[in-house]
Amino acid sequence: MTARVDAAELTAGPTDLRPTDLRPNDLGMTAAEVSLTLGVVLAVAAFGGTEPISFAVVEILFFAVAAWLLLRSGSLDVAVRARYFVVPVLLTALALLQLCPLPAGFLSRFAGRANHTSARFSALSFAPYDSRNGLLILLTCFVAFFLAYVVGQDRSRKQRLIFALVALGVAEAFYGLAQYLMNVQTIFWFTKKYDLEEATGTYINRNHFAGFLEMVLPFAVCLAMYEGEKLLARRKHRSGHVKKLTSDVKTQAVILWLAVAVVLMAAIVFSRSRMGLLAASASLLVVFGLKMLQRKALPAVLGVAFVALSLCLAGWIGLRPALSRFESLGQEFSGDQSRLSMWPGTLKLIAEHPLVGTGLGTFPVVYTEVQTTFLTQFVNHAHNDYLEITSDLGIPAALLLFASIFFVLLHAVRAFLHGEGKYGPAISLACVGSIVAILLHSLTDFNLHIPANALLFAVILGLALASASKATPAEAAA
Repeated sequence: MTARVDAAELTAGPTDLRPTDLRPNDLGMTAAEVSLTLGVVLAVAAFGGTEPISFAVVEILFFAVAAWLLLRSGSLDVAVRARYFVVPVLLTALALLQLCPLPAGFLSRFAGRANHTSARFSALSFAPYDSRNGLLILLTCFVAFFLAYVVGQDRSRKQRLIFALVALGVAEAFYGLAQYLMNVQTIFWFTKKYDLEEATGTYINRNHFAGFLEMVLPFAVCLAMYEGEKLLARRKHRSGHVKKLTSDVKTQAVILWLAVAVVLMAAIVFSRSRMGLLAASASLLVVFGLKMLQRKALPAVLGVAFVALSLCLAGWIGLRPALSRFESLGQEFSGDQSRLSMWPGTLKLIAEHPLVGTGLGTFPVVYTEVQTTFLTQFVNHAHNDYLEITSDLGIPAALLLFASIFFVLLHAVRAFLHGEGKYGPAISLACVGSIVAILLHSLTDFNLHIPANALLFAVILGLALASASKATPAEAAA
């Protein structure tokens, strides 16, 4: 009796594994899904992750789940793991190198460090304590990326995770709008000290509140288009009255996701974050533009409906206070005390330490050496994530980091344009919108240095990379 061998089995090599072959067991997938959801919720609720004890709980949770998964990862292919996680490993190695005691001569010759003491050995980092804290946050984001990539291999779990993120965004949006409309100047039971006239949700800073929402917004928009396409596909084969159409579950789903997108956009508007509004709008233009490449009328219809409903809601609440922020836009980027005035000093730091930087998380310490603006104030960030990360890690590491992000972005675009089915490409497009939004916002702010936003960004990158993989049969048929 001979066994029947399928032709695909004869040609398949050790690297021809499908994403479904790389998944750990259901218990591991559940642990990854639950820990991601709980971790992001706790980080956002803890003032954007800036409350140390709460974020330490997130770190412990993620590290424990990641260690447990790696110990039970017999079904994960080592070569595939190495391919996607080589950049996190290299960046972690650099951050550890910055903490290692090195000969003073090496520091002076290769790292631009003058030896002001008689010590024979010293660390590359100008502030090792800050670098250790930064390393823990960086590792937490890498673990979130890994867990999101694992969860992204299973459609149902990925769908639940995305629903949870959007639900969290809606909760934040409603909380922020309540603060704005009711003039509630508290976050939970704590009195706010900053941004007293804006929606901030559980965040201290309105810009970071807007940064979180602008990463969630594209998912609501893309899910509305996804449900709309399914509705149109059904209506091609059925005829019915308007009453039946409005009572259809798919129609209600489109309306629901569209309403969610409008609420998220309204919260961004009334955060009064200028760059947040511009970044969110630009990302949606990219989303609708890519969708229009498929030559379908639905994106245009939903786009018009979204803009009209957003303007109606914002106009009903009152647009004047939000628009007034743009009247002072010129002052924000001109003069001796502006965001741009901090960039020359940051560029000087980069020029002085181009190879390995000054140490992860050390910008607030080292900037005092080149500070020529805000002389009576403590400058803790460069208001440009690209410059600050380059100052901390050096030019080679910064190029590696942002090149890998753009690599994932391009793969997500390709997955949308050439992906199978409808659901997978919809999620890829949502990831594109989220990545574009935060990359644009990072030009004038420091969202990537806010733990909760950095964590969410890592999750989105993991989902984007997972969605760029070959679609599972369930996704291809959806």
